[in-house]
Amino acid sequence: MRLKLTHEETPKHTSLVTAVGFYKTSKQYELLSCGDDQAIWKWHVEGGPISKLCTLDAYCTTMALMPNSKGGDNTFALGCADGTFRLLSETGREEKKVDAHRGAIISLKWSYDGSAIATAGEDGSVKVWSRSGMLRSTLTQMPQAIYAVVWSPDCEHLLFACGSKIHLKSIQAGQKQVEWKAHDGGVMQIDWSFVNNTILSGGEDCRYKIWDSYGRMLFSSAPMDHVITALAWSPTGKHFAVGSFNVIKLCDRTGWSYCRETPNVGSVFSISWCNDGTQFSCGCGSGAVVFTSLVERSFSWQNTDVLLDENNTITVQDILNETKEELDFRDRVTDMSLGFGALIVTTNNQCYVYQQSNWNTPHVEDLKEPPTLIVQCPFHFALVDGNGIQVINYEGRTLSTIKFSGLQTQFLNHATLSICRDAVCLVDPSSPKQIRVFDVFTGRPLGQTVMHKLDIVRISLNQQGSGADRSIAILDKNKDLYLTKAMNSSKTEKLGAMVDTFMWNDSTDMLIALIDEKLVTFIYPAVVFVDKDLLSKTLQTKMCTDAGKYAQIISFYGANCVIRKADGADLVTVTMPYPELLYQHFEKGQWEQAVRLCRYIKSPELWAALAGMAIHARALDTVEIALAAIEEVDKVQFIAHINKLPDEVLKSAEMALFCKRPEEALTILVQQKRIYRAIKMNIRLHRWTDALELALKQQTHVDTVLAYRSQHLQQMKHVETNEQFKQWAAQVEVDWDTVKKKIAMEKETEVRNAQGDQGS
Repeated sequence: MRLKLTHEETPKHTSLVTAVGFYKTSKQYELLSCGDDQAIWKWHVEGGPISKLCTLDAYCTTMALMPNSKGGDNTFALGCADGTFRLLSETGREEKKVDAHRGAIISLKWSYDGSAIATAGEDGSVKVWSRSGMLRSTLTQMPQAIYAVVWSPDCEHLLFACGSKIHLKSIQAGQKQVEWKAHDGGVMQIDWSFVNNTILSGGEDCRYKIWDSYGRMLFSSAPMDHVITALAWSPTGKHFAVGSFNVIKLCDRTGWSYCRETPNVGSVFSISWCNDGTQFSCGCGSGAVVFTSLVERSFSWQNTDVLLDENNTITVQDILNETKEELDFRDRVTDMSLGFGALIVTTNNQCYVYQQSNWNTPHVEDLKEPPTLIVQCPFHFALVDGNGIQVINYEGRTLSTIKFSGLQTQFLNHATLSICRDAVCLVDPSSPKQIRVFDVFTGRPLGQTVMHKLDIVRISLNQQGSGADRSIAILDKNKDLYLTKAMNSSKTEKLGAMVDTFMWNDSTDMLIALIDEKLVTFIYPAVVFVDKDLLSKTLQTKMCTDAGKYAQIISFYGANCVIRKADGADLVTVTMPYPELLYQHFEKGQWEQAVRLCRYIKSPELWAALAGMAIHARALDTVEIALAAIEEVDKVQFIAHINKLPDEVLKSAEMALFCKRPEEALTILVQQKRIYRAIKMNIRLHRWTDALELALKQQTHVDTVLAYRSQHLQQMKHVETNEQFKQWAAQVEVDWDTVKKKIAMEKETEVRNAQGDQGS
């Protein structure tokens, strides 16, 4: 990717440009620019001047557009050197003038919901104003000038830069202020992406840095030649732009640089992105307004490379088959996504769906507004725009539209939205500990909302199976990785700690993760739901120090894993190919072939994965073989005991107990009227009170419970202290011969019933 720069040879502004800002009219985007010549100019999105809008009676230092504005309702806030800020309409009429600070206003920002304005100035104060210009609060008073202020994505906090530190303060009174040293010199610029929730800062030490929302540094650049004078996140959260003296850089969200341009325009004082994230504008010290487009955007998936050039032509190259296709577009391409044999291309008005088998005839869908996000899975894809989440199949047919009260689609990204064959899940932007799950085909909620203990950083749905097998992998702010059932959030298990990044395999339920400089492959992560003890035995670990810090896994297909390092280089690594074959046998129920494969490979990890798969599928003979291969003697004996049971009800209950789900096991037995077995299971679990209560409720085997209780106390050389057992021991006569006869009758009945079922 690179930048294409255009600007007027003779600048319209006669002095430096202090602020620029894109806004949307009824049909297209336009730009406003303010300079030290006190003039405001209006520009076309392509870079040509339209007209001089007005001349101010003060020097403008900063500008912000009110969010969520529709065509004809655009309102701008201008901060001025005389300490006032003005509210202007897009026609240039001054709606209101507010005396805000002693000395110049240096930074001014609208909140993301458009309900408030934050200002910071030379007097060291940060103030919050209503949208009509009424003072709500003076948030802080610092001993020196504040150079930058920005809202948090939830609009509940303000981040501001004073001296060498960054401060985070709640707009609610009584909350503790957080601060950290960010740069060696003064902090000149900050920005906070509402999409990826990370903070960007630039300082007098000539570095730009990326921080998470808790003040932990994620990236620090090498020193540039001059002070960082401007920076801004893209609205998509995928990139950011950095400006310095005669330098404009485009960087990936993880920090590495795509390209560096050196126009002779002086220092870059202001950067504003167009809402579609395909271009940005810079206000410069020479008076020039530089229009910058992102060109030569490229994507790769397996053997296919896609490149978008500056002429709006997409070149599709199949490296394996050595074929090349060119796709021309009349309108400007705003976004692309390539994966699973399909290419999705969006413009401002249309969505094109191309299939790898036929690049000549795409399915075309009309759009009400440009989408902000495209998320693909092997079966369909999701388009996110201001109206909700549309799920569309690769034939171009809309399957459903997902909406709910309070949905803020602008906050969704690839980390917080995931889609699979039958479900869509997302982290609720208004509550980052909450996951909502929806049906792909109806758009309706599925099951209960999944609640996590901590804020969620990333989620991802597995692509295999369906219904009850649907799982969500969750990475929280503590870098702990969890696996939960999408339809039953009570089943949540921890997979690992200190996890930097993870990804599901595209064709199996394998999960791969970078954990503390190790690349860990979870061959069968769902084993935590059947036998958590086997999880550690299903892991394949290899050192991956080459990845370094801040690396991200960007693809995991077949046995190939691609890791993008912090400097933008791709590291390709290969995992063992045999788990993919094991999954094929598992899905077809070919247990004999699966056992043969494991015997041939002689891998303990593969045997443990097979044991987990067989437990899930209730293939007990295979379970016994696999557990024996990894020397789990106690479990082999228990499985052998289960195999000897006369009927499926008892086997189901004992398997639930084997999977450490005793409540489920007891429920199975009680529902199937196996009261003696339920009572005996409570006794085996030393749930004596539960056993007695069940016997009393069902009016059977009370003497059995009392007999086993008496035997237990004699073996332990204890005396009875439970008043309930004392009371019933006095009322019920216990005779071991009678108890043994009753138990024998129960077992004979079970055998007869089982034989009768087999005969029928």
